[in-house]
Amino acid sequence: MARILVVDDEAPIRDILERRLTQWGHEVTTAHSAEAAIEEMTTAPAEIVFSDVIMPLHDGVWLAKQIRERWPETVIVAVSGAQEMSTVMKMRQQGAVDYVVKPIGREMLHQALERALARLPASGSV
Repeated sequence: MARILVVDDEAPIRDILERRLTQWGHEVTTAHSAEAAIEEMTTAPAEIVFSDVIMPLHDGVWLAKQIRERWPETVIVAVSGAQEMSTVMKMRQQGAVDYVVKPIGREMLHQALERALARLPASGSV
């Protein structure tokens, strides 16, 4: 079981990801913004972060950079719309190891989760 943080300014996306990841046996928390994600990480660091790319105030690139600097072991997965691929590439430059495209299908999420879990020091499975 991994501790996962889902960051998205759209409540329906957060809810879907939280529900699916929890069903697969993981401890999931959510944040509605990059700033709230930093607060959550400070309180209880996640092993994996699924982060939206485009958010108000600070975007996923900013968040990925902050996480990489403060919690370098955390695995970051970008969550994006198809039109946001240039920003996804910027997130990857800041340490995101993978991405999923909205709308996020169950199988796509499962595969991204498996790849993220494989990168954890004590690799697990879904």
